[in-house]
Amino acid sequence: MKTKIINTILQWTPEAAGLLPDIEHMDDTVADYQLLHKLAEVCMQKINSGSEDELERAQEITKVINLLYQGGNQYTRNAIENEFLTEISLEESPGSLKKHLDLFPSELRKGYLKTILEN
Repeated sequence: MKTKIINTILQWTPEAAGLLPDIEHMDDTVADYQLLHKLAEVCMQKINSGSEDELERAQEITKVINLLYQGGNQYTRNAIENEFLTEISLEESPGSLKKHLDLFPSELRKGYLKTILEN
């Protein structure tokens, strides 16, 4: 059975379709975390590409993650913070912070800053 995280990401982010080919056979928690982690990697590739189209696509991905974050329970919020936001924060530098914050919707910005401060 697919979780809310998996269903939402697969429905709204076409890039996610091939990220975990064996997702049906994985434990739900492992699948949630791995999908969020891989999606963060895709998002960072788009951000770092420098292309305006890719930046827009990265922003669309963050909007989907924001919807999950805002409407999610504690498990969902923790999964997003632990896998998606932490992965993006690993490449953080003073020059990229403003760029990343500008991409995130306001609620997700708070979670991102919290993740940076905790790590």
